[in-house]
Amino acid sequence: MLAMSRRRTPLPPDRRRQLLLEAATWVFARKGYRAAAVSDIILRAEVARGTFYLYFASKQAVFLAVVQAFHDRIRQELQAMDAAPPGDAAGLKARLRDGVARWLRFFAEHRDETRVILREASSIDPRFEKGYAELRQTAVSHFAARYRRLQAARLVRGTLSPDLLAHLLLGMFDELLNAFVLSDPAADIEALAAELADFEWNGIAPDVEDRTRGPERTAP
Repeated sequence: MLAMSRRRTPLPPDRRRQLLLEAATWVFARKGYRAAAVSDIILRAEVARGTFYLYFASKQAVFLAVVQAFHDRIRQELQAMDAAPPGDAAGLKARLRDGVARWLRFFAEHRDETRVILREASSIDPRFEKGYAELRQTAVSHFAARYRRLQAARLVRGTLSPDLLAHLLLGMFDELLNAFVLSDPAADIEALAAELADFEWNGIAPDVEDRTRGPERTAP
C-alpha cells in the first residue's frame, strides 16, 4: 500500500502570522538582525517563502512587528499594575518584591523577545530607536507616578525625586536582566527580586518625620 502524504491543517491567518513572529523572534535572538535572513525564518516556521510574504513585506517588516508586539505586551503589564490597589504601609516591602518578581518572570518568559529589544532594536532603524525610547519613557513615567502616590500617602521618603528614583530603578533592572536573567535560564528570579526590593526599600523607606505626619489630605 502506498503511503499517503500528510496534509497540513490550514491555520487561521492570525495564528499563521503569530507563528511567523515566533519564528522570527527565535532567529533574531540567536543570529542577530543583520545576520538573519528571511530564509532562516521560513525554515524555522516550516512555511514556503510565498507564505512569509503574504504577511510581511521584508525582514525589516517582520522585525518591526516583533518589536511592536513586545512593546504592546509591556504596556499591557504596566496598565495591569496601575490598576492594582495601592495598599497601605503594612507589607509595602513585600509588594515591592512581588512587583519586581512579576517583571523578572515576564522577561524570563519572553527571553528571546527581550534579547532582541535590548540588543538589537535601538540600533537598527530610527523607528525602532524611537519606539524603544518611548517605551522606556512610559516605564519611567509609570514608576515615577507610583513613587508620587506612595509619597502622598507618606509610605516612602518624601524628599526624594520620583523621576530620579524611576531612572535609577530602571537602570538597576536593566542590569539584572542582562547580567542574570538573559544570561542564565536557571537564574533564581525570586532571590533576585528579594535583593532588588530590599535595596530599593532601604533607599526609599520613610524617615521618622514621614512616619509621624500621616498621609496628605486633598482639599475638598
